[in-house]
Amino acid sequence: MAPSVTTLLTVARTGTRVARFLIRPAGRGPLHPDGWGIGAVSPALALRRAGSRVRRAAGLGVLTVIGLLGLSILTLCTVFLGIGLASGSDSAGWVLGLVLLLGVAGTTWLARRARTLLRPDDSLGAVSGPTELPVLTTLHRHARALPAPDRAVYRRTLAATAQALRVCDGDQTLGRDTFDARQAAREDLPALLGAYRAAPATPDSQREFARQLALIETRMTAIVRGRTAQQARDLQAHGRYLDDKYGRRDDESGH
Repeated sequence: MAPSVTTLLTVARTGTRVARFLIRPAGRGPLHPDGWGIGAVSPALALRRAGSRVRRAAGLGVLTVIGLLGLSILTLCTVFLGIGLASGSDSAGWVLGLVLLLGVAGTTWLARRARTLLRPDDSLGAVSGPTELPVLTTLHRHARALPAPDRAVYRRTLAATAQALRVCDGDQTLGRDTFDARQAAREDLPALLGAYRAAPATPDSQREFARQLALIETRMTAIVRGRTAQQARDLQAHGRYLDDKYGRRDDESGH
């Protein structure tokens, strides 16, 4: 008999842990861009998002089962206690009031959990980083309507602009590099795409479109290259600072 009770307790404990895992809020994490550097999702993150959706769906299923079970118990208790109250039992009335309060509390808890599970997970669906990146993501989708050669050039410029925005994201002041990167994302690229779509589809318009894209891409690439070089110089300067601060003491202690 004892092994049966132990087995039932183990199964109940495991089921409780699984239920708590399923109904907790979906995990959050940063979005990692792919090679475009704009808003596409890496395979690992795509798998994680799919797993999150499955777990949220399973969590809603568990909440539904809990709600139905609680409603059944509440209904039975209400019926029996109502009969007792009708028979003149004051204690049945007090217990009935307590059961109804527990029912309200349980309903509130279920509603909050369900709302948490149904709320979109912004950290998995939104693009992290500078605020202009969602604009580039939209432009990236709109580029599907362009002819293949124009689409490739346009998306390459978008990727260069996204990289420039990221390297300038930590700037405390609005310098020339940050200003150019933001202007390219907010105004220049959307305006260029609109003007190209409105113009007649001719070889001249395609060449002009590619020429203007090349101007933006060259500037964005220069920003990224300059910031990368500056970061390397900063690292070397910090190394020299540490050499001066600690290296000389090591030499003196050696003597």
